[in-house]
Amino acid sequence: MRLSTGPQLKGDGKRRQLKASREYAEANGLELAEDAQYEDLGVSAFKGANVRGGKLGLFLEAVQSGAVKPGSFLLVESLDRLTRQELLKAQSLFLSIIQGGINVVTLADGRLYPAGTNDLGDLIYSLVVMARAHEESQIKSQRIGAAWKNKRTRAASQIPMTKWCPAWVKLAEDRTCYEPIPERVEIVRGIFEDAASGMGVYSITTA
Repeated sequence: MRLSTGPQLKGDGKRRQLKASREYAEANGLELAEDAQYEDLGVSAFKGANVRGGKLGLFLEAVQSGAVKPGSFLLVESLDRLTRQELLKAQSLFLSIIQGGINVVTLADGRLYPAGTNDLGDLIYSLVVMARAHEESQIKSQRIGAAWKNKRTRAASQIPMTKWCPAWVKLAEDRTCYEPIPERVEIVRGIFEDAASGMGVYSITTA
C-alpha cells in the first residue's frame, strides 16, 4: 500500500486499497496478511524512496531472506504503487520481485503477473504501464519545478509568491504587495513591548 501526497493521505486511498485487497484475497482463496501489511504512507516512488528507505525495501529484504515465502502474492493497486522510476530501474525492481518467487497482482485491473513468468505479453504490458507512470511523474515534477522557479523570480522582484503570509499582513487586492492589518500590527507590537519589559509568555498571552 502506498500513498505519496498530502491530499491522498487525507482522502480515501488507504481504505480503498485495503478493501480491494480483502476482496481479491477472498475471491481467490488467499489468506491476507493484514497484521503484516507493508504501508508506504507519504513516500514517493518517483525517486525510489519507497525502495531505499521505505516499507517496499523491507518487503524485498523479506523476500530475499525467505521470510516472505515463494508463491506468496504481492497485492498492489497498480504498478505505479511499486515504482515510478525510469524504465530500466522500474523493470529491474519488478523482475526482482517475480524472479524471487512472488506473484504480483494489480488490483485496479485484476491482472496477475505469475512468479517467474516469461510471458512476453505480461512483460511488455508491465513495461508500458511503468513507462507511462514515470512519464506522468516526470511531467508533474517539471511543471512543479517550473512553477516554483517562476515564483522565486517574482520574489526576487519583490512580488509576492503566494497569498500565505504572517497574520498581521494581507495580500493586496492587486497582488503586487502585502499590506499591514493595523489592529493586528498593534497586537504584535504590544507583544514585543511586553516581552522587552520582562513579561513572561503566559502573562503576555493572558493579558
